[in-house]
Amino acid sequence: MTKAGDETQVSRVPDDLVETLVRLLPDPALVVDAQGLIAAANPLAERLFGYPPGAIAGVPLDVLVPERFRSRHAGHRASYVAHPQPRPMGASLSLWALRRDGTEFPADISLAPLGVPERPFTLAVIRDITGRRAEFQAEARLGAIVSSSDDAIVSTDMSGTVTSWNPGAERLLGYSSDQMIGRSFWRLVPGDRREEMEERMARVRSGMRVPTYDTKRLDRDGHDVDVAETMSLVHGVSGEADGFAAVLHDITERKQVELELRSLLAASQRRERWLAAMSEIRLALFSGTEQAAWLDINTKRVSELLDADGVMVVLPRKDLSGELEVASSRGVALRVGDRLHTDTLAGRTMRTGQSVVRSGPGGSGGENEALPGAPVGPLVLAALTSSSGPIGVLAVTRALGRAPFESEDVHLVESFAQQAGLGLELAEGQAERAQFSLVADRERIARDLHDHVIQRLFAVGMSLQAAAHSIADQRALDRIEDSVEELDATIRDVRSTIFSLEIQATEHVESSARARILDVASMAAPALGFQPRLQFDGPIDTRVPEELVPDVLAVVREALSNAARHAEANTVEVHVQVGDELVIAVTDDGKGAAGRTRSSGLANLRRRAEQRHGTMDVGVGRRGRGTCIEWRVPLPAPRG
Repeated sequence: MTKAGDETQVSRVPDDLVETLVRLLPDPALVVDAQGLIAAANPLAERLFGYPPGAIAGVPLDVLVPERFRSRHAGHRASYVAHPQPRPMGASLSLWALRRDGTEFPADISLAPLGVPERPFTLAVIRDITGRRAEFQAEARLGAIVSSSDDAIVSTDMSGTVTSWNPGAERLLGYSSDQMIGRSFWRLVPGDRREEMEERMARVRSGMRVPTYDTKRLDRDGHDVDVAETMSLVHGVSGEADGFAAVLHDITERKQVELELRSLLAASQRRERWLAAMSEIRLALFSGTEQAAWLDINTKRVSELLDADGVMVVLPRKDLSGELEVASSRGVALRVGDRLHTDTLAGRTMRTGQSVVRSGPGGSGGENEALPGAPVGPLVLAALTSSSGPIGVLAVTRALGRAPFESEDVHLVESFAQQAGLGLELAEGQAERAQFSLVADRERIARDLHDHVIQRLFAVGMSLQAAAHSIADQRALDRIEDSVEELDATIRDVRSTIFSLEIQATEHVESSARARILDVASMAAPALGFQPRLQFDGPIDTRVPEELVPDVLAVVREALSNAARHAEANTVEVHVQVGDELVIAVTDDGKGAAGRTRSSGLANLRRRAEQRHGTMDVGVGRRGRGTCIEWRVPLPAPRG
């Protein structure tokens, strides 16, 4: 602007110059003189700043500058006028412009000097960079997010070569960006996961959406790292896919929690099965299930719960030999009744009551001295305990090469062993109570027989004998005498029965000589067609030595067998008498021994008697009927 008299005029650029600017420049443009007045503006600039056509010419340039920048802008403008030179756009200046309506926008401005030194002008080209700045800010925010993320964020080209590697990837996998950028992403993929990775990349490449999935990647030390990986395509400026982006989230803690939860769930399920098994075992015990069947339930449930290959329950033998005996077995070569030596691990467990746990073979040559004939792998032996101490052993084993038993497995075996020990003790108590009840019944029956039946029989016999003195008829007297003898025999039978009941009520019922003679007589009854009578005189069980009992049983068995085969008898009586001698007399009322061929059985009985310095005679029974076999051997003098 120059002064001419009192009139101020605006220096204007020639019209042909403005037309040239409008025609050539695709961006908003202004021409400013040395005083800072806008000499010209193209329509794009007018629209950018919100001025009507022609209205911006002659306006001071500061009008287009926000007020907070005007003081500094004046100095910058004066400096530029003094030293004009081109300044391209993007000169890293943070510039702002002001529209006519008062709104601001970020601007990128390029400057170029025009005209001549006498009339200097400046060409300013303005671009609104609001959108670009938003992109810059978004990229900056994205970069900050990628850099600060705890997740590994990796990008690769289409061949899998790493092109970016954030700090999260360095923390997770141990490689720095310098060690990975330009290297293949495949070095992070375990060998057994390559096929899986190839399939996922192919699906992503084809445009399919692949959800996040759990996998493993290798860290710098070659260790597996559990990650949740998300993979997507990266598109370039042209819109074409030019790589992959992968986000790897560390899920090590989650996997550990899942593992613990699965372990807790498995433990809970196992405990439920354990409680169900215990309930079944208790129910079987209290319902009166036999010991063998009850032990089989125990071994079956232990085998199922522990995934065992062999289970055995071992108890002491009843013969007091100190040896062990298999009471129940599953999955082993040993069967019920087989013996185990006391020098095995089972014997040691029985003696000490301490559990034995092994993870593999324990004996020489792969032999398992704890369970001969059983799998030789991991094993657990636990004592069956009662209130009085160990009463048996529960042995559990797995095949060679299988996983050893864990501490929880050992605890489970010990629980079953304790339960089995209490069950056996309870069963023994129930058997003793039943035995006591039986003994009480036998004592009562024996007492009643003695106090009532025998006394009545005596009374009847005495009455018959008294009546015989007043009867003159011989036939009637004979009949009375026969009846009296029958009553005497009946009284002897009743006394034998009373004595037998008393003996069977003692502690050694099964091993007494009297009981075994009764058993032999009972076994002969089906062949005879009736029950033979037995009469015992004297202390049979205390005076007859144990080594003589087999001979006694042989005599009774052979004599009753002969009577069943040859005598055709209606009654047979076995009389066993103990004094200085043992005398066994077996008498029948059959057809007698006349005409009978020689019996090898009787010859054997005679030899048995002779070997013990005794005799055996075969004669006629009472009143000349039937046969009487009398076997007699001396007895040692009583002690004391």
